[in-house]
Amino acid sequence: MKYLLFLVISLFLLANSQTSQAQVADTLYLKSTFWGNKFYKGDTIYGINAVLEELAANEQPYNLMLNAKKDNTFAQIFGAAGGLLIGWPLGTAISGGEPKWYLAGIGAGLVAISIPLSINFRKKANQALHDHNALMANSARLNYKPIYHFGFNGTGFKLQVRFN
Repeated sequence: MKYLLFLVISLFLLANSQTSQAQVADTLYLKSTFWGNKFYKGDTIYGINAVLEELAANEQPYNLMLNAKKDNTFAQIFGAAGGLLIGWPLGTAISGGEPKWYLAGIGAGLVAISIPLSINFRKKANQALHDHNALMANSARLNYKPIYHFGFNGTGFKLQVRFN
Protein backbone atom coordinates (compact mmCIF):
# COMPACT_ATOMS: atom_id res chain seq x y z
CA MET A 1 0.00 0.00 0.00
CA LYS A 2 2.89 2.33 0.80
CA TYR A 3 4.36 1.85 -2.69
CA LEU A 4 1.01 2.44 -4.38
CA LEU A 5 0.58 5.71 -2.47
CA PHE A 6 4.12 6.72 -3.43
CA LEU A 7 3.38 5.92 -7.11
CA VAL A 8 0.14 7.95 -7.09
CA ILE A 9 1.83 10.95 -5.46
CA SER A 10 4.76 10.74 -7.90
CA LEU A 11 2.46 10.63 -10.92
CA PHE A 12 0.43 13.53 -9.54
CA LEU A 13 3.57 15.63 -9.06
CA LEU A 14 4.83 14.68 -12.51
CA ALA A 15 1.55 15.70 -14.15
CA ASN A 16 1.52 18.90 -12.12
CA SER A 17 5.06 19.77 -13.19
CA GLN A 18 4.09 19.37 -16.84
CA THR A 19 1.16 21.79 -16.53
CA SER A 20 3.24 24.30 -14.59
CA GLN A 21 5.94 24.12 -17.25
CA ALA A 22 3.35 25.18 -19.83
CA GLN A 23 2.58 28.33 -17.84
CA VAL A 24 5.88 30.13 -18.19
CA ALA A 25 6.38 32.85 -15.56
CA ASP A 26 8.46 34.93 -17.95
CA THR A 27 5.72 35.86 -20.39
CA LEU A 28 5.23 39.46 -21.39
CA TYR A 29 1.80 41.01 -20.89
CA LEU A 30 0.15 44.42 -20.99
CA LYS A 31 -1.93 45.71 -18.11
CA SER A 32 -4.14 48.73 -18.78
CA THR A 33 -5.23 50.90 -15.88
CA PHE A 34 -6.78 54.32 -15.50
CA TRP A 35 -3.31 55.84 -15.22
CA GLY A 36 -1.92 54.20 -18.35
CA ASN A 37 -0.55 51.01 -19.82
CA LYS A 38 2.22 49.00 -18.20
CA PHE A 39 4.14 46.06 -19.59
CA TYR A 40 5.03 43.24 -17.21
CA LYS A 41 7.31 40.25 -17.40
CA GLY A 42 6.58 38.22 -14.31
CA ASP A 43 6.42 40.90 -11.61
CA THR A 44 8.86 43.28 -13.28
CA ILE A 45 7.56 46.41 -15.00
CA TYR A 46 9.03 47.02 -18.45
CA GLY A 47 9.02 50.16 -20.57
CA ILE A 48 8.00 49.99 -24.20
CA ASN A 49 11.62 50.24 -25.37
CA ALA A 50 12.62 47.30 -23.18
CA VAL A 51 9.69 45.34 -24.62
CA LEU A 52 10.89 46.18 -28.13
CA GLU A 53 14.33 44.82 -27.21
CA GLU A 54 12.68 41.59 -26.03
CA LEU A 55 10.66 41.33 -29.24
CA ALA A 56 13.62 42.05 -31.53
CA ALA A 57 14.27 38.33 -32.03
CA ASN A 58 10.87 37.83 -33.69
CA GLU A 59 10.26 40.07 -36.71
CA GLN A 60 6.46 39.96 -36.94
CA PRO A 61 5.72 40.78 -33.26
CA TYR A 62 8.48 43.42 -33.32
CA ASN A 63 6.96 45.23 -36.32
CA LEU A 64 3.49 45.02 -34.78
CA MET A 65 4.80 46.53 -31.54
CA LEU A 66 6.51 49.34 -33.50
CA ASN A 67 3.14 50.19 -35.08
CA ALA A 68 1.52 50.04 -31.65
CA LYS A 69 4.17 52.41 -30.27
CA LYS A 70 3.42 54.91 -33.06
CA ASP A 71 -0.29 54.74 -32.28
CA ASN A 72 0.45 55.28 -28.58
CA THR A 73 2.67 58.28 -29.32
CA PHE A 74 0.01 59.96 -31.45
CA ALA A 75 -2.71 59.11 -28.91
CA GLN A 76 -0.70 60.74 -26.13
CA ILE A 77 0.02 63.85 -28.24
CA PHE A 78 -3.62 64.29 -29.28
CA GLY A 79 -4.88 63.49 -25.76
CA ALA A 80 -2.52 65.94 -24.06
CA ALA A 81 -3.26 68.72 -26.55
CA GLY A 82 -7.00 68.06 -26.24
CA GLY A 83 -6.81 68.08 -22.46
CA LEU A 84 -4.95 71.38 -22.53
CA LEU A 85 -7.49 72.93 -24.89
CA ILE A 86 -10.36 71.72 -22.72
CA GLY A 87 -8.72 72.79 -19.46
CA TRP A 88 -7.76 76.30 -20.57
CA PRO A 89 -11.33 77.62 -21.05
CA LEU A 90 -12.47 75.77 -17.92
CA GLY A 91 -9.74 77.45 -15.88
CA THR A 92 -10.65 80.79 -17.39
CA ALA A 93 -14.34 80.25 -16.51
CA ILE A 94 -13.50 79.22 -12.93
CA SER A 95 -11.30 82.27 -12.42
CA GLY A 96 -14.11 84.55 -13.60
CA GLY A 97 -12.80 85.46 -17.05
CA GLU A 98 -14.51 85.16 -20.41
CA PRO A 99 -13.77 81.62 -21.71
CA LYS A 100 -13.32 80.80 -25.37
CA TRP A 101 -15.49 77.69 -25.64
CA TYR A 102 -14.46 76.96 -29.21
CA LEU A 103 -11.08 75.92 -27.78
CA ALA A 104 -12.84 73.35 -25.58
CA GLY A 105 -14.66 72.06 -28.65
CA ILE A 106 -11.38 71.66 -30.55
CA GLY A 107 -9.91 69.94 -27.50
CA ALA A 108 -12.85 67.54 -27.33
CA GLY A 109 -12.25 66.71 -30.99
CA LEU A 110 -8.58 65.98 -30.31
CA VAL A 111 -9.49 63.77 -27.35
CA ALA A 112 -12.01 61.97 -29.57
CA ILE A 113 -9.19 61.28 -32.07
CA SER A 114 -6.91 59.96 -29.32
CA ILE A 115 -9.41 57.35 -28.06
CA PRO A 116 -9.40 55.08 -31.16
CA LEU A 117 -5.62 55.43 -31.39
CA SER A 118 -5.29 54.26 -27.81
CA ILE A 119 -7.61 51.33 -28.46
CA ASN A 120 -5.55 50.39 -31.55
CA PHE A 121 -2.40 50.55 -29.43
CA ARG A 122 -3.79 48.09 -26.90
CA LYS A 123 -5.03 45.71 -29.60
CA LYS A 124 -1.74 45.74 -31.52
CA ALA A 125 0.40 45.49 -28.39
CA ASN A 126 -1.62 42.59 -27.00
CA GLN A 127 -1.44 40.79 -30.35
CA ALA A 128 2.33 41.33 -30.59
CA LEU A 129 2.84 40.05 -27.03
CA HIS A 130 0.57 37.07 -27.65
CA ASP A 131 2.48 36.15 -30.83
CA HIS A 132 5.83 36.57 -29.09
CA ASN A 133 4.79 34.50 -26.08
CA ALA A 134 3.42 31.76 -28.35
CA LEU A 135 6.68 31.64 -30.31
CA MET A 136 8.73 31.54 -27.11
CA ALA A 137 6.55 28.80 -25.62
CA ASN A 138 6.87 26.71 -28.79
CA SER A 139 10.64 27.08 -28.84
CA ALA A 140 10.87 26.26 -25.11
CA ARG A 141 8.65 23.23 -25.56
CA LEU A 142 10.79 22.01 -28.45
CA ASN A 143 14.01 22.43 -26.49
CA TYR A 144 12.91 20.62 -23.32
CA LYS A 145 11.25 17.35 -24.21
CA PRO A 146 11.14 15.03 -21.23
CA ILE A 147 12.04 11.36 -21.68
CA TYR A 148 10.41 9.00 -19.21
CA HIS A 149 11.83 5.65 -18.25
CA PHE A 150 9.94 3.24 -15.99
CA GLY A 151 11.62 0.14 -14.74
CA PHE A 152 12.90 -1.95 -11.88
CA ASN A 153 16.17 -1.66 -10.09
CA GLY A 154 17.69 -3.64 -7.25
CA THR A 155 15.49 -2.00 -4.58
CA GLY A 156 12.18 -1.80 -6.45
CA PHE A 157 10.34 0.30 -9.00
CA LYS A 158 12.04 3.40 -10.48
CA LEU A 159 10.89 6.38 -12.50
CA GLN A 160 13.51 8.37 -14.39
CA VAL A 161 12.80 11.67 -16.16
CA ARG A 162 15.43 13.29 -18.36
CA PHE A 163 15.10 16.58 -20.21
CA ASN A 164 16.89 16.83 -23.54
